[in-house]
Amino acid sequence: SKMMYPPPAASQPARTSDSRNGDTNTTRTKPPSSDLSNLSLSKDDEKQHGNNNERITRDDECDCDYDEDVDAEGLQIPGIKFINYRDESQLSSLMSLVGRDLSEPYSIFTYRYFLHQWPDLCILAVPTTAPTPPSSSSTSSPNKPPSPSPIGCVVCKIDTDPTTFHKTGYMAMLAVDTSYRHAGIGTELVRRAVRRFAARGCRSVSLETEVSNEAAMRLYEERLGFVREELLVRYYLNWGDAYRLRLWFDEED
Repeated sequence: SKMMYPPPAASQPARTSDSRNGDTNTTRTKPPSSDLSNLSLSKDDEKQHGNNNERITRDDECDCDYDEDVDAEGLQIPGIKFINYRDESQLSSLMSLVGRDLSEPYSIFTYRYFLHQWPDLCILAVPTTAPTPPSSSSTSSPNKPPSPSPIGCVVCKIDTDPTTFHKTGYMAMLAVDTSYRHAGIGTELVRRAVRRFAARGCRSVSLETEVSNEAAMRLYEERLGFVREELLVRYYLNWGDAYRLRLWFDEED
C-alpha cells in the first residue's frame, strides 16, 4: 500500500524551495492550518522551555552525541562554521533567516515544534568572523563581541511508524542568506542532515519541492540522489503543484 508522508491526520509543515527567487537555497515550508494546537507545546512545556537558555533534548531515541561544533562531519567551506542549534537564544535569528524571503510567516510554535523535539536535527551555518558592532553603540559590552548570526540552516525531524517502528526523516526548512548563496552551503547542510538521519537508523528521507523549481529538482535528483515519489496537485496556498521526493538508504542485512 502507498504510505502517505507526513501522515494526513497531522498538519505538519512541508518543505519546498521558493521558485520565486530562482534559488534552491531559499526555501519555505507549507504553512500549517490555522489550528496550531497540534504544533504548540503544552502549558507546562512552555513554562519549562519557552524562555530559558538551557539545551533542550526531548527525543529519547537519540543516542548520538553531537558537539556544538560539527565541522568535522562534512565538507569544510572557507569562512563558514557549522554548529548545532543550542537553545532559544538562537531562535530569533533563525526565524529571521527562514522568514526573510517568505510571504507567509510562521508562528513561533511551528519552529518550536521542530526545535524542542529534534534540536540535534537543526544545523546552523555561521560566518567565522563576527560582525563589527557600531562604534556609537553604548549598550554592547567591550569584552564580549557579538556572536555571528546564522546565515544558513536546515531544520528536520524524524517520524516513527507506530506499527512497524520504521524511522523516516523529514526535511522541513532549508535557508541560506542571499549574500552567501552559490557557495555550496545549502548542499552541505542537506548532506550533513542526511548523515544524521542515517546514523539514527532512518530508512529514508523525504521533502517537498515545487514542480516549477527546476534548480531545486536538479539539486535533489542529480546531486543528492532523491527520487520522485508523488505528484501533489495544488499542494501550496498559491495552488502550485509539488513533488514529494525521497532518498532511500541502503538496508543492511
